Amino acid sequence: MNKKLFLIILIFSTFSVVAQTEIIGKITVNGNVCEGVHVLNLVSEKATISDASGLFSIKVNEDDLLVFSAVHLHYWRKSISNDDINEGFIHIEMTIKEQKLDEVVLTGYSKINAQDLGIIDYKPKSYSPAERRLRPAQLRSIDIINFNSIILPLDPLLYLIAGKTKQLKKELQVEIKEMRLERLRELYEENYFINNLKIPSEYVGSFQYYVIKDDEAMQKMTIQDKTALTFRMAALANDFLSYIANND
Repeated sequence: MNKKLFLIILIFSTFSVVAQTEIIGKITVNGNVCEGVHVLNLVSEKATISDASGLFSIKVNEDDLLVFSAVHLHYWRKSISNDDINEGFIHIEMTIKEQKLDEVVLTGYSKINAQDLGIIDYKPKSYSPAERRLRPAQLRSIDIINFNSIILPLDPLLYLIAGKTKQLKKELQVEIKEMRLERLRELYEENYFINNLKIPSEYVGSFQYYVIKDDEAMQKMTIQDKTALTFRMAALANDFLSYIANND
């Protein structure tokens, strides 16, 4: 086979197709079963809620990230391992939120970088953990190889052949979703969704995910326009409540 054609076929081949597996989970708090916890698979975007026995079932693949949330509980996350899939069962122990202080003010230098110290005169670009893992798989102008007059970056090619680039990109998208969820929870207490937007407590997690999937809401969050974001969430809440009313 022509070497150039072989290389092109190799690059664009699909390396694997993984079928999802349904697993059972049980959620407890201080040893007691917990009902009404929202469970979301950030990769497949499927969700469910724990029942009166604290049990739930959801389809997963290895390395999927599950997030667990409830109004009275601390946010929790679980990465699915191959052992979890083989066992077909996971146990999640969550904790109750403690009473918050009215206000705590901390001063100091918690984030000092090279620019603050005068080592460099420009602001260095920061990368999230998933972005740092993906960088070697992206096209760069160094570490290139010449394959029969085809010039390609070496690292991205090796990552692609190993099937790793697709996984890294998936991890980056999952990380973005998780960071958006965390930021939304920083801006608004869960009681705000229940008391102000009238979202039923068992649907708060689903609505939060509905918000982070909305491009307009995320644009308002990015530019830190909380007033505009609040108005946008009110509109989204009306749509969301109409949807659950029509599908109950």
